[in-house]
Amino acid sequence: MKTTIMLMLVLLAMSLATVAMAADKTGSDEGRPLFSLTPYVGMGLWSDDTGLDNSLIFGGRGAWHMTKRFALEGHYGMSSADDSDTGINVDLKHYGADLVFDLMPDARIVPYLTAGWSQIDFDADGSATTDVLNGPGAGLGLKTRLWGNSATNGLLRFDVRDVMSNLTSRFPNNGDLTHNFIATAGLQFSFGKSSKDTDGDGVRDKNDRCDNTPMGAVVDATGCPLDSDGDGIFDGLDECNDTPAGARSDATGCAQDSDGDGVLDGLDRCEGTDPKWAVDENGCPMEVVKTQVVPFETDQVTDQRIRFDVDSTDIRLSENARVNALASILVQWTDLRLEIVGHADDTGSAAHNQDLSERRAAIVRQAILDAAGSIDGSRITTVGRGETQPMSANDTESGRQANRRVEFKVLNAGELSHEVEIRELMER
Repeated sequence: MKTTIMLMLVLLAMSLATVAMAADKTGSDEGRPLFSLTPYVGMGLWSDDTGLDNSLIFGGRGAWHMTKRFALEGHYGMSSADDSDTGINVDLKHYGADLVFDLMPDARIVPYLTAGWSQIDFDADGSATTDVLNGPGAGLGLKTRLWGNSATNGLLRFDVRDVMSNLTSRFPNNGDLTHNFIATAGLQFSFGKSSKDTDGDGVRDKNDRCDNTPMGAVVDATGCPLDSDGDGIFDGLDECNDTPAGARSDATGCAQDSDGDGVLDGLDRCEGTDPKWAVDENGCPMEVVKTQVVPFETDQVTDQRIRFDVDSTDIRLSENARVNALASILVQWTDLRLEIVGHADDTGSAAHNQDLSERRAAIVRQAILDAAGSIDGSRITTVGRGETQPMSANDTESGRQANRRVEFKVLNAGELSHEVEIRELMER
């Protein structure tokens, strides 16, 4: 009876396969395996009703791929489990046939369903008989391609199936329906032929080294897209095939000039330039250099004054900055001629104050020459005015302090000038 039922199920599976081949529009011999082999290893999760502990199982499957979606597959596996009550070791053999249906055969991860007939043989140690459970089986799984094309490839495969059967007289609850789950992981080796051009680039899959080429892209003999101008947009999709190397392009492959200066983005070293300015080959504004004659500014000398203490010719430390500034001007302006004028307040006699003012001018002259280095001393002359040219009234201490001074006069201001460069951006 069981043999009759098994034959009927096999015939039913073959009938379903014939219907599937007629219904599956992808059922040509292009782009699919013809047959496959799958060694596997896993766990047998035996029903509690069998009295067996869960055990490792290993085996293999062989399939005939009738269409892209449907395959008829046979399987054979072996395991060894202990009887949880007696401790006797039981050898198990699991074999059968399934119809395998791939739900999404073109997806990266392919879910599939199985349905068929399975049998489990139980051979206990020392037993002369074999107990048999057989019945319908159903399962589900996932597989993903590791290498190869749609026809010849290697796939990692996981599945779980349920072998359903009524228990035999060997088991205490004879006649009850039992469920034995087998979970496995395997490596499926598929063999077939493919003359398809899945990505439509004119190169058949078996010769195509670059799958999933965008539609419309120009490819070489190996099916890999070309990018003749190196802008990252494939020929055939590139609306501007002569983009200069280094220039940035948009999604159409055309270079951009975001600041409108005539130099393409990516080659423009001065992006954001105002379009009104003329630019060089790097996109940077060009300058016009003009020369302008600038006269000497006398106030940088005449505004300087050095003060002295009462009846003193010593230069205060606080005045050294002015001495150094005047020395620097004389070094920079090599034609500058300077007069140093000494003054005094009205303390003491007029003759004494005249001598004091002359010595003050001479002291300052020497200090400037020392600070300037090797300039011609004849460029600096001195004169003393004594108490004859006060800045303020001598009737207060602050007035007398203002009068104890040395002043500076430029002797040839009209002759002094220098040229300066003025740089301006060039307009278009």
